[in-house]
Amino acid sequence: MRLSIVIVNWNSRDDLRACLASLAAQIHRDLEIIVVDNGSTDGSVSMAAAEFPASRVLAQSDNLGFAEGCNRGIAVSTGDWVAMLNNDCVAEPGWAEALVDAAARAPASCGMLQSLMLFLDRPGTINSTGSELTALGSGRDRHRDRPWPNDDSKRPAAIFCPTAGAAAYRRTMLEQIQLSTGYFDRAHFMYFEDLDLGWRARLAGWDAFYVPDSVVRHRWHGSTDRLGASWLAVLSGINRVRTQLKNASPSLIARTSPVTLVETLEIARHAGLDGLRRLQNAVQESLAVRKEVAKISRVDRRSVERAWTTW
Repeated sequence: MRLSIVIVNWNSRDDLRACLASLAAQIHRDLEIIVVDNGSTDGSVSMAAAEFPASRVLAQSDNLGFAEGCNRGIAVSTGDWVAMLNNDCVAEPGWAEALVDAAARAPASCGMLQSLMLFLDRPGTINSTGSELTALGSGRDRHRDRPWPNDDSKRPAAIFCPTAGAAAYRRTMLEQIQLSTGYFDRAHFMYFEDLDLGWRARLAGWDAFYVPDSVVRHRWHGSTDRLGASWLAVLSGINRVRTQLKNASPSLIARTSPVTLVETLEIARHAGLDGLRRLQNAVQESLAVRKEVAKISRVDRRSVERAWTTW
């Protein structure tokens, strides 16, 4: 089985080199590697083209964000399954083979697979084994900061959805749940785009599973550390609201409104009136997209929340 792999890069040449080198060492050889470069100025494009000629590089003129970068890569990929891999991840040699084996065995209802993500600088500590849906209507990395190995994270398991740092998606699912704003909603730029897609997939009746033998080591925040805490607070606050308004039940939206109020105040503190205008636009856009989500939904919103909400 051919596995397509999409890597989005922005001014992270050395991380990208390590990532691509790990893919060159994969046991499974039928790989289609697509690098979407978001207007890097650090030589990332020339490095990838010169040192990893088997990879396809899509050089963008501007930074389109992680979500749209993934969309551009998915659009040109050819595999039945498409993996997203962060540019600051190093994949173990058996990473792709484990995903391909899991995909071959997966039931028809499975549209999402999650790798085991360990911290690169703390290889005995888990970064993520998937995304959980919290009672606050947000996402949380499953098993984060727990020691590796442990019994829970050594076992395959059904999960709410993957984190797109190291995950694979069935193409037929992506095509079915695609919105006017993309497979991943490009309005997110980055953050919450994977929870949003996974939640939407759950509403459409798709399942997700964790594959513990598919292992990557993640440097974590390799790109976002350069953008600052205020930038992160504003974007993540707005994107949590986007995700909820598109996917959550009215009762969950109402129950978590105090959290939304606090985040609104934080957005105003960090970005003033401009931040509030951005939030207002996000609300309007998300309510429009909510209608698209409703059209592809096969499972009641409250049923998904009852089945998957964790505290």
